[in-house]
Amino acid sequence: MTHQPSAVPTTPTEQLMAALSGVLGSMEELNAYLDGLVFAVRDNIDQCDAVGVTFVLEDRPRTAAYSTARTLEIDAAQYAVGDGPCLDAYRNRRENLVDMPAAHERWPMFMSAVDTSQVQSLLAVPLLSGERCFGALNLYGMTRHAFDRADLALVRMAASRAADALGSVLEIEGAREVAAQMEQAMASRAVIEQAKGVLMGRHSIDETQAFEVLRRHSQNRNVKLRTLAAEIISEVVHGVERIGGDELPA
Repeated sequence: MTHQPSAVPTTPTEQLMAALSGVLGSMEELNAYLDGLVFAVRDNIDQCDAVGVTFVLEDRPRTAAYSTARTLEIDAAQYAVGDGPCLDAYRNRRENLVDMPAAHERWPMFMSAVDTSQVQSLLAVPLLSGERCFGALNLYGMTRHAFDRADLALVRMAASRAADALGSVLEIEGAREVAAQMEQAMASRAVIEQAKGVLMGRHSIDETQAFEVLRRHSQNRNVKLRTLAAEIISEVVHGVERIGGDELPA
């Protein structure tokens, strides 16, 4: 039988669907999936500058994946005051599409705790799977009115797929184990952020470029991203430079 070659995804919907396909069976697979999801959403939504995923497990919100560390500061402000667009999306199972100036009236404590100098728009969509809600998928824009209702169909699809993915892993491993492994993943991300900072300073590049260097080396060498990040930190300690030297000017 002759097999026809698969069509190359061309539209944002097709590209996002391709990135979100597959069946997950472990927490490690979920972490890799969510990392891919945030970049796929960012790249296929016009005027989207950053994406994050908030999961709420055992009554505690966690940022399970993000495309840039800028989102961590906004998420941390929400978690600290216990309110904000993504937590509201989770608790009330509703979509929040807001410009930051308008958010002052809805979430004054959150807005007083967050620096909005680089983020002007936010879209938070609840992670719904059947009757359960696991958190929110959060999009950030550097301009006002960055998102519109036309974007919601793609974001809803991504949020639903992420929720289904978490639900399947929870059924396999249990909420307590998933929560513990998320804590470990967050610790690994701290090392990755440090490594990105080293590359940014070493080569005068931005955060996105630094992550791409890490990602490419990780794939080419077939090593985990956190392992590669630890090597970079070790390079700093021992005064050597190997990572990134073959891709960037010294």
